[in-house]
Amino acid sequence: MTRIRSVNPPASSGAVCFNRQWLLQAGLLGLVFAMVAASGRAQGPTARFEVTNYIINAELFPSTHILSAKVRVDVLPQADLTTLTFELHSNLRVEKVLDVKGQEITFKQDGQALTLSLLNPLPEGKLASISVNYAGSLASDAGSPVEGLKLAYVGTEGSYLLYPGRWFPVSGYAVNRFAATMNITVPSDETVIASGKASTPAREAGKVTYTFVFDQASFPGTVIAGHYSVQPATAVGADIALYLKPGHESLAASYGDTAAKVLDFYSDEFGPLPRAHLAIVEIENGTVGGNTSPGVVALASRAFTHPVNYRLLAHEISHLWWPCLVSPASVNDAFLDNGLATYSEAMYVQQAAGDAAFEDLMRETEVGALTHEEVAPIAQAGQLHEFTPEYQSIVYQKGAMVFHMLRWVVGDEAFRRTLRTMAQQYAWKSLSTDQFQRLVESVSKQELTYFFAQWVSSTGVPQFKRTWAVYKLQKGYQVVGKIQQDLDIFRMPVEVRVICQGSKPVNQRVEMVGTTADFTIDARTKPVRVLVDPASRLLKYDDKTKYQVELARGDQLVQQQAYLEAIKQYQAVLDLNKNSSLAHYRLGEVFFKLRNYNAAMEEFRRALDGDLDPKWIEVWTHLELGKIFDVTGQRDRALNEYQRALQTNDNTQGALDEANRHVQKAYSAQQQQQEQQPQAQPQPPPQREQQEPQLKRRN
Repeated sequence: MTRIRSVNPPASSGAVCFNRQWLLQAGLLGLVFAMVAASGRAQGPTARFEVTNYIINAELFPSTHILSAKVRVDVLPQADLTTLTFELHSNLRVEKVLDVKGQEITFKQDGQALTLSLLNPLPEGKLASISVNYAGSLASDAGSPVEGLKLAYVGTEGSYLLYPGRWFPVSGYAVNRFAATMNITVPSDETVIASGKASTPAREAGKVTYTFVFDQASFPGTVIAGHYSVQPATAVGADIALYLKPGHESLAASYGDTAAKVLDFYSDEFGPLPRAHLAIVEIENGTVGGNTSPGVVALASRAFTHPVNYRLLAHEISHLWWPCLVSPASVNDAFLDNGLATYSEAMYVQQAAGDAAFEDLMRETEVGALTHEEVAPIAQAGQLHEFTPEYQSIVYQKGAMVFHMLRWVVGDEAFRRTLRTMAQQYAWKSLSTDQFQRLVESVSKQELTYFFAQWVSSTGVPQFKRTWAVYKLQKGYQVVGKIQQDLDIFRMPVEVRVICQGSKPVNQRVEMVGTTADFTIDARTKPVRVLVDPASRLLKYDDKTKYQVELARGDQLVQQQAYLEAIKQYQAVLDLNKNSSLAHYRLGEVFFKLRNYNAAMEEFRRALDGDLDPKWIEVWTHLELGKIFDVTGQRDRALNEYQRALQTNDNTQGALDEANRHVQKAYSAQQQQQEQQPQAQPQPPPQREQQEPQLKRRN
């Protein structure tokens, strides 16, 4: 299960970018997501059978990139069946399919779809087994379920077979829970990591077979193999092992300690995991930033940083609860996985970095949620393609906001008891949205049909307006006002904050039903300002948020290389805020990519004349101006811009380092061309790139 920062240096700078998650994460993993369009269709209706167990015998041949496998699939029909349909990686070709008696079954492969035609129907409710023999080359992203992204790979530098890669016949992806026994054979000098209880490896000439047994219904469908330095974590009370590639061994202690803190926090919040062991495994950069299966967190090499990329780690570890322990009952319930994991990460941020960091993150989440909120309600997420900006916005980010708002409605204690009860009552099971609603109603003693109808089943968000007047009292002041918004069936508690001279703000919770609500707030000192929902507890529109949403849409168009549409989008942003340095900077970036240097120069100059928000705009704008002068053969003017960049003393995302490099050696048109090549391995959402604050382990 896969998964961002207010600082957004330019993609063309070669620096790491952030927007929000993945991604998401920070998004959801600052987060700038390299979004990918899924090549397959959105998930359809649930199959009329359930896979209960797999016995997988697979051999990996890294030197030739070949996977060869024989898989027994145990199925429980929910009706009399004459056909079975699975998903299988398009590069893996089925050789034969046998029934339990060893008789061959007719099959057809069409892209990722594997359809079996049964001569003897499978009766409803009677467990049956089939065996599938197949093999193929997993050398690149060709045939991947997600275009441009390697989710299953076999190679000498390390192999990874991720459950989303459909490297074995999959039914009901991310919904159908299953048990598995996996016998994985690799060259004798390699190590294999997977979910489940491991047996002693069986060795023979030139190869070794690892066996893993996972006997609970979950998603134990990920296998990782390669040459690893195994580092046990030293954190007290945590059973953690790290499998790292050469060069990253020194990060074992910091990542192990952070993982222990995260596990400790989540165990307090959600209840302890039934199985305590955790393996953190490094995989190469051509795939997702993070992937979690029971007991195993896989992180791409780029995620291992100093200081620790603690938000991405927290996001992935939360998936040990959601969905490995409790999963969505259908694709339309996906926010109970990805939305809850995104919010779990935010909860850890609150614990680790404080309320201010948490509120900043939820404001970013709000912007991400609104970017495509109108496309579909959360309850219709199954109609969307996974790994797209729309899915990211609605499932990850709006899903996280739903949990954030629910916490505000029912209170911290009831919210936490709901999650703990959920983990206990539905351990190793799936959960529907209706079941979750009944659960939180039972725990909180509140009727919440209005909440789920408004935020899960519907689209639309409020845009608040407020009017207020101040009256002088004998002792202090009184603020009398009204909140208004346009959604006729809106019902939510809304926080109103009065900012006062020389004293702390005064907060009041106002129960709003319909389009208007009145409030009266007393204050000791003179009120100067009234704010509605200052802590971003509600998903809403205001002028600042609308500006940020429109800017995020432009950034997504750039990621999709839809440059002309992005130009129009950024110009629309400037209609909202003509003084936006960031919008001018983004326009300059796009024109630079298109080699329209005059237009790029003009936009970068306007960026310097704007609000200079965020602060890094200044240093990076001088860098970009220097590059323009270099590629147009004006070296003296380029050096002048690089010197101006150095004079800012702002090394955001390595800006000063880059300026020094270009002082030593002129930026060239060839460098520009190389930087603007499409990324070989685009990444799904949310990749959260955030480093660990200084914090003590929770006791």
